[in-house]
Amino acid sequence: MMSVFNTPGCLLHYISKPLVICRGDNDSFEKKGKARRILIDFIAYLKLANDFYSKNISLKRAFENVLLKERPWLYTTLAMACYGNSDEKRDLSEFYAKLGCNKNMINTVLRFGKLAYAVKNITVLKNFTKRIIK
Repeated sequence: MMSVFNTPGCLLHYISKPLVICRGDNDSFEKKGKARRILIDFIAYLKLANDFYSKNISLKRAFENVLLKERPWLYTTLAMACYGNSDEKRDLSEFYAKLGCNKNMINTVLRFGKLAYAVKNITVLKNFTKRIIK
């Protein structure tokens, strides 16, 4: 279906909401966990971006930005720090690096591990983190 966008004369309309992606290999959190479910979004969006928009960098970047809006790096990285194993954390860091995010910042947040869970519940620290990240 997505290949129709590569047809000459085809109009592409902006999608302001994330696409629904089949998560066939992890339909519930019980099987492979929350971290794997997060990674499935990255795998699917980046595959679509590469398969359909690799020849048009600006269109590819716009498509990737939908993922960045759906999965903001700070909150997603904090979730991965809480729930992910070392391989999943590494994969997330690589995905965000491909999307142009600062890999050192991602890895720093990931190193906090379980402490990230406490930070997300403390409003003062959350607001401070937002200020230094911007």
